[in-house]
Amino acid sequence: MPYVSFVADDLTGASDVLAQAHRHGLDAVLVLGDGSRPLPTDCDVVGIAGPSRSLTGSAFDELVRAQLEQITAADAEVLIYKVCSTFDSSPARGSIGRGIELLHERFPHHGPVPVAPAQPDFGRYTAFSNHFAGHSGGVHRLDRHPVMAHHPSTPMHEADLRQVLAAQLRTGEAPAALHLTAHTDGSFREQWTTLRGSDRAAFVVDAVEEGHLDTLALALREDGTRRRPAIVVGSGGIMAALARTAAGRTGIADGAQPASGPVLAVSASASSTTAAQIADAVAHGWAELAVPAQLLNGQDPSLLGDLEKRAAAWLAAGRNVVAHTTRGTQDPRYAATGPLDVSYVGELLGTLAGNMAVKGLTRDIAVLGGDTSSHALLAMGVSELRVSSQFVTAAPVCRTDDNAAAAGCRLLLKGGQVGPVDVLERFAHPARPA
Repeated sequence: MPYVSFVADDLTGASDVLAQAHRHGLDAVLVLGDGSRPLPTDCDVVGIAGPSRSLTGSAFDELVRAQLEQITAADAEVLIYKVCSTFDSSPARGSIGRGIELLHERFPHHGPVPVAPAQPDFGRYTAFSNHFAGHSGGVHRLDRHPVMAHHPSTPMHEADLRQVLAAQLRTGEAPAALHLTAHTDGSFREQWTTLRGSDRAAFVVDAVEEGHLDTLALALREDGTRRRPAIVVGSGGIMAALARTAAGRTGIADGAQPASGPVLAVSASASSTTAAQIADAVAHGWAELAVPAQLLNGQDPSLLGDLEKRAAAWLAAGRNVVAHTTRGTQDPRYAATGPLDVSYVGELLGTLAGNMAVKGLTRDIAVLGGDTSSHALLAMGVSELRVSSQFVTAAPVCRTDDNAAAAGCRLLLKGGQVGPVDVLERFAHPARPA
């Protein structure tokens, strides 16, 4: 049976879990779809992903309940409820607090759930329950972060994760905390035992270096051997720690895979990080395919045919293409369309990418943005993903099952806040130095 199972609140976040497991020598697989597909057992790590980060109300509850019911069959030692390392959520949208309540509903005897979104090698740190994230060479408190404080869907106005969760839990009670001092004064295990035996819904675990997460991973593994599963709410950082502390595992050294022809990137991310990456690609000669507002808001679906013709012509001519719904929040389309239906937009971009792959016009596809990525891959008929190679942190190159429209393609999954500015050029030209 798998050692670790996970439920991810979006596809690109799930791909980070796959990448961290692969990086440290564990074989991992991600299952997509409606839950009817049986979970594979020929792996160390198995997970399921859906668009819960973009959902609200009963739609969120129904999806998470179904995912937890499905993943229980894995009977793994540890279950990760995977969230973004920048804690993207709000009381109404993709609520992590509500996710914790649903974990207690499914596993009523588990006790308080540790919450550890830190991912130090990715510039994500938790200190005295306040969360920090790197950006442009600096490290910023979450509520003062240049991107996250102004996130278009879930702006972060509070850095103390206890207060973030208190606003999302129906009781309004702030979780407890296991602070940095426990790592330095030798009291981690004693405090861990006390907190796990308390009546709180959750407790936030500090970590500013990988060794702190390794300590947490060992505590989870000990819990998991006594009663399955040991549950943790965390990012790719805790997956890396669980993999590092797994006995007899060694890291995998990946070689760069060459692009076999022109690359197609599709993006629905409004992040300034992604906007800069699109601008870099265009500056390097990529053809730019701006999805018109009339198609984005569903006023004129016939425009998809014109979009596909233009993409096909450029790809046939050997041009790399980036199709996008916006270039940041200053793009006029962003204001013109208002809040988008992420399932519709994801399906639109996935249909475009899948059709280009079926026609043999590209074998190298990048999907940018977290909220829409699950819908995009489902539109491509993808039901299973495994990592082919580590690319950049939190953005692996994956391969799909044989029945997908993108079967046989190199598939890069990249969240909105992830990757260097030239990530698309690197994907198109893997020999380029990191």
